[in-house]
Amino acid sequence: MTQEVLFNSIKDAIRDVVNNQKLDVEANSLLIGDLGLESIDFLDLSSEIENTIGFELDFKEVVEHLKQKSSGVADIKGLTVQNIIDFIETKKA
Repeated sequence: MTQEVLFNSIKDAIRDVVNNQKLDVEANSLLIGDLGLESIDFLDLSSEIENTIGFELDFKEVVEHLKQKSSGVADIKGLTVQNIIDFIETKKA
């Protein structure tokens, strides 16, 4: 799966979760700060991603992975769309 396909799948999943098909989703968009997700939305987003690409996503695991890489992400508030893409690609490799 290419980064573009993965990005489009995640973008569609986010739009479905926030119920806004016109939401401007960019790779560097913060899930909470820019896209308006709330903590309760992360369970729905994980489910949407699993249904779309067949990958079960645990956001706590994503944050821990990013902390270990010293990426500057300290908590879920710092997660971007690109962080999710990178995490999925790492785990699928």
